[in-house]
Formats: sequence, structure tokens, C-alpha cells
Amino acid sequence: MADNLSKDRAKRDFKKTREPSGEAQVKPSNRRRFVIQKHDATRLHYDLRLELDGVFKSWAVTKGPSLDPSDKRLAVEVEDHPLDYGDFEGTVPKGQYGGGTVMLWDRGYWEPEGRKSPEEALKKGDFKFTLHGKRLHGSFVLVRMRNDRDGGKRTNWLLIKHRDDYSVDENGAAILEENATSVASGRSMEQIAEGTGRKPRPFMMANADVEADAVWDSKHGLAAEERKKGSRRDVATSTAADLPDFIEPQLCETLARPPASDDWLHEIKFDGYRIQMRIADGKVTLKTRKGLDWTAKYPEIADAASELPDCIIDGEICALDDNGAPDFAALQAALSEGKTGNLVYFAFDLLFDGGEDLRSMRLVERKKRLEDFLAAGSDDPRIRYVDHFESGGDAVLRSACKLSLEGIVSKQMDAPYQSGRTDTWAKSKCRAGHEVVIGGYATTNGKFRSLLVGVHRGDHFVYVGRVGTGFGAAKVERFFPKLKALEASKSPFTGIGAPKKEKEVTWLPDGRALPACRVRSSTDVVRFRRSGRSPRALRSDRSEGRASCPRRLSPV
Repeated sequence: MADNLSKDRAKRDFKKTREPSGEAQVKPSNRRRFVIQKHDATRLHYDLRLELDGVFKSWAVTKGPSLDPSDKRLAVEVEDHPLDYGDFEGTVPKGQYGGGTVMLWDRGYWEPEGRKSPEEALKKGDFKFTLHGKRLHGSFVLVRMRNDRDGGKRTNWLLIKHRDDYSVDENGAAILEENATSVASGRSMEQIAEGTGRKPRPFMMANADVEADAVWDSKHGLAAEERKKGSRRDVATSTAADLPDFIEPQLCETLARPPASDDWLHEIKFDGYRIQMRIADGKVTLKTRKGLDWTAKYPEIADAASELPDCIIDGEICALDDNGAPDFAALQAALSEGKTGNLVYFAFDLLFDGGEDLRSMRLVERKKRLEDFLAAGSDDPRIRYVDHFESGGDAVLRSACKLSLEGIVSKQMDAPYQSGRTDTWAKSKCRAGHEVVIGGYATTNGKFRSLLVGVHRGDHFVYVGRVGTGFGAAKVERFFPKLKALEASKSPFTGIGAPKKEKEVTWLPDGRALPACRVRSSTDVVRFRRSGRSPRALRSDRSEGRASCPRRLSPV
């Protein structure tokens, strides 16, 4: 291995740069690892490094990897790098080889493809491999170009994505634009250059506490120069202007079972409305996941939060049943009737603390900050911290299901907060549904459009929304005539928020005595039965053979 690294070491002065030299102890692994480092040197490029024979075989991919098989990316072979370089994120000082900012853009494991050994495939110049990374997945090939540059100069290859489940037919480079932060620290290139933000989480190193420093530059590096310019602002100073008006929330992917690895934590999935809480100078704003201002709908929660310091919190508002479990139908009814005094805001993430942006922090660090923040700032029972379990996702899900909860949300412990749908948050459901009764239907130009549904609360049949998804043409053809046969002249809905008669809305008889139905996913099958004078929507449950309604309720 020493001979393999001699070319790399000869190009660096380790008195001036704190890049890894290969002397540190690397954590052993029974799988081959890879990293991709985004490197803003003379020209911006991406360094692909594949672990093999105790070193990183390395290529500088000039335009970065692409998911489009028609894109052939130039990959210039460079010298082998030490394995501890796989945890390097920071700044190589000016005047040093590769001087510039380095980000850990992707990392994970790789497997060779084909019958030849990786060494034989590299020697032949046709090297096929599969990546299992945070961002890149699937099959790739490195093909050595015939007219390479010999005589001591570097060798050119082409990096090409194979066609598979992870390839795309156009705009294959979009993955580079969509992922502009580090997988190890959540920092941007600017933060890395400035020396701000949290340290990267180690992947290769055995002694993580010592070797995973936040900034690896020297006193004369680019990051030091940026700091001299005063580019790092004092985050301790907080004003309302420091807080964004709204941050697009992070969303979950859906999994049948929670992740099994030990770097995930698991929270109860709350059956309510996702709400972002912003507090600035004592003024509280509560916004939905789409950015709609719903502060007026939750006056008691807004009042309880007004004593907190400036912040932005991510959470969910719920109504609780007699057993303390979230009840979505009760939440809908509370909003319709204006009885929101008993609603609870469950806080599960802290995005801003004063003027400090915490989104690049590890999730476990953000949650600890949130727990301490709420403990010091509020003892109102309407605002509660969401605790979590750090192991046993399957066991947590089973327990949630036994308690008749909706499911759990699993989150990667070390991940930053990223707006949009990501693979670092995942939800696993026990069942998805809410009991509702059909009180009418709407049409457009005589064609079925949606069901109007409600729940019974006290003396009122409370309208909670419309079910407008999950109805295929064949399904509508079966049940629509049955709806028409049950038309009524009077609306069954009563109380605050009851919908008014519209030209293309048809009422159905009061279904007070009917069993309720359940709203599930858009794939559910809808059937109708006669029960008294009104219909009941049913679905085919694959696991238990029960029945209930199709999927989404639009909020009132």
C-alpha cells in the first residue's frame, strides 16, 4: 500500500495542509466503500474514489456523474488516495496540490460486476460496478479511452450509467443540482469554505472523535482567508429578520417496514395536520405544509407559544381521544366547530433557534436542542416535545399498531434537515384511515367528481371534507347509479362549517345510524351496501378482509 500512495504523498506538503496522509487507523469493513467528493479547485469537478487493495482508486469526473446512460462523462484517472481521505471535508490551502474546497457529496458501498476481478477489469479497461450510496445507486461502467495520455501523464476514462431502475433518459445531471449539500455534515460549499457548520460524520475512520474535524485547512488556507474577510456572521445576534417566513417542510418516503440499521431513530406518527411554528418578537405564525397561514384556526396554541423565544419549529397539531391517542376525525370536528382549546402541538424538529440556522446539524443534535429549548421556555401542555426510540424499528411499529396508532416515522440520526421528499425520513403505517359517513356527492357536467363526507359529533353530523381520489372509471360506473337512486332533498350536515347547496352537489339521506367507513389509500376498492336508507363506502383490506373508504380528505 505504501508504494500505491507514494505518488499522492509526493504532491502534498503535510506541514501546510491537514489532508489525511494514510497514517490514521481506518475502520475495517467487510464491504468495499466508495466516496464522491465535490472539489472546487482550478475547475469544479467530482472525485470518484473506490476502495480497492487498501487504497482509494480515484478518478476526477469533470462534469460530475450523470444518471442518463447517453451521457459519457470524462473521468481522468488520478493517483491512489489513502482510505482516511474518505472522511476529508474542508479546504486544501492555496498553492497546495488540489487547492480548494472539498465536500463529501456521496458515499456508501460498491460491488464489482462480472466474472473478472476488479483488478483484471481495470487492467482491461472495462470496469463495471454497482453503487449503493446515499445519492447514487445502480450499475455504472468505467471505460478506458483508447487514445489515453501515457508517458507519465494521466489516463482518460469515460464514466457511463447503465440502464436500470435508477437511470433516467434526460437531464441526468439534475441529481447534482438537487443535492447541493454534504452527506456527511449537511453543509454547503460556502459553509465549508467559511469553516462554519457542524463537523462531518465519519464513515471511514476508527477514531471518529479525533479525525472528523469540521475544518481541515491550515492557518493560510482558503477558509482562513474567507474568515478574515468577515464572511462568518455572528449567529448569536437574533432579530425577526433572521427568520425565514416559511421553510418548505421535509417529507417522508413510504416503506412497508421501518429501516433496520442502527443509525435511525423512530417516532410515533401523529394523525393530524403538519404545522410549522414561527415565533418572532412574540408574534406566532402557524403555517401548513403548503405555507398557508392557519394561525387564526389555532388561537390557543398560538397564545401558548407566544412566550417562547424566536424560533422556527416543525411539528403536528392533533386532537387526542380519551386514551391520549391522536384522532383525526376529532381534529376535523374541532376545526369545523371552532372548539380548538384542547388541541396539542407536537414539536419534533427545531429549524431555527433565534437567528441560528440549525438545518445543517445532525437530527439528534437538533432534537436535543429542541428538548432543552421547550423545557426552558414553556410548560404549557398544549406544546409538547416528541420523544423517540433509537433502536428496534420493527418492535416500535408493532407496539404502535397494538395501541391503534397510525404507524411510525423513522429518521436518520445524522441527517440534516432537507426540504422536500427525502430518503432520510420514512414512514411505516399500521393502517391508514379515518372513519367517515357519506352525506352527498358532487358532479361536473353530470359526471361524478367527489364524495362529501362527515362524522357524528354530539347532535351534529359535521362535514369534514371531500374524497376525490381513488375512483377509476370502472369503479364509478358500478357505484354512481346507486348513489343517484338515494338522492335526498335536504343536506344531512349540520353545525358550523356545514357546506351550502351548490348546483352540482346532490345530498344523500342522513346516515346517523350507519356504521362508519374508513378512508385509506388511492388503491383501495370502493363498494357500496344498502344499510337503512343511505350508502356506506367500503374498501377491500388486503390483510384483514375488512372494508372502508378510499383515500384523501381535503381539509375544510
